[in-house]
Amino acid sequence: MDLNETIRGRRSIRRYTTEAVSMKLIHEVLEAATWAPSAKNGQQWRFTVLTGDSKKKLTDLFRSELRELSAKIGEQQMGSSLSSCSIMEQAPVLIMVWNSGGAVVQRAVETGSLDDVRNRARVFGHKVELQSVAAAIQNLLLKAHSLGLGSLWICDVYYATDALTTHLGKSWELVAAVTLGWPAAAPNPPPKLTVDEVTEFLS
Repeated sequence: MDLNETIRGRRSIRRYTTEAVSMKLIHEVLEAATWAPSAKNGQQWRFTVLTGDSKKKLTDLFRSELRELSAKIGEQQMGSSLSSCSIMEQAPVLIMVWNSGGAVVQRAVETGSLDDVRNRARVFGHKVELQSVAAAIQNLLLKAHSLGLGSLWICDVYYATDALTTHLGKSWELVAAVTLGWPAAAPNPPPKLTVDEVTEFLS
């Protein structure tokens, strides 16, 4: 599969077969992620791979947190989070994606201690770290597709960031979750804006 075919052929997969994904293929997908560009070569991405019981414990916790939040704010305010949880439960592999440098900035934002130049610089650095991790996720998705696997980039984990981070015992910043498995659906491509619609050319 050439690069253009991989880019154009990748889809967000929300239904998976029950067939297991070998550790060899998971490793290949993650290795591709580690070849992404990163700010100052910081390689800020970290991954936690969950299958079997470990995945069930995490998704059970996620569903419990979502139900509790839904009771407080109403299901209409929950976006696609409950659907995302179902996809996470169904997929054979769940990859939690972290930014290893993000916790310091998160605390600065929460405490409002962004007044001095040093902390503002940390916020700028944090934005760049997130871009680095996002690049790794995109590599991961493209490699998965090239191997015949399906994947889904999920940010609904933000609804339960603290609980999921504590459950996994991490001090890092949770950025996203990615489901991985053999696709049970072949979605058509969504409409895409043309280059001319999204680009301004200056000379």
